[in-house]
Amino acid sequence: MKLTRLEFLKISAASGLGALLFSNGLSLWAFEADPAIDNPLAYYPNRDWEKIYRDQYRYDRKFSWVCSPNDTHACRVTAFIRNGIAVRMGNTYDYQTYSDIYGNKATANWNPRQCAKGYTFHKLVYGPYRLKHPIVRQGSRE
Repeated sequence: MKLTRLEFLKISAASGLGALLFSNGLSLWAFEADPAIDNPLAYYPNRDWEKIYRDQYRYDRKFSWVCSPNDTHACRVTAFIRNGIAVRMGNTYDYQTYSDIYGNKATANWNPRQCAKGYTFHKLVYGPYRLKHPIVRQGSRE
């Protein structure tokens, strides 16, 4: 019987896992609760990470604008501002309320409407390769 390296690794991993489970009587001892701790949430030593997790989407103000980065969709985008910097972009879910000059309205099926360029436009605005000055062509003027 010829055994490839991949088959050997599969058999070894399955054997090791089986030996671990059967040696403990099929119990997952690593996941069992510690009987000395009554309330794990009260025992947990440091919960400051929860505040950081909640604050990552905090914003001071927001405004809507129309995004058209080299396409013709003209999607309405909500920019969320924190400390004067746009930290993220989001959708507006009210396309069904807009109408043209003739009174034609879109349906709610247009929600959400935004491309990946619009979601990441704030990174382009604040990015290191953004244009900081007007582009002037050097050389001959023919």
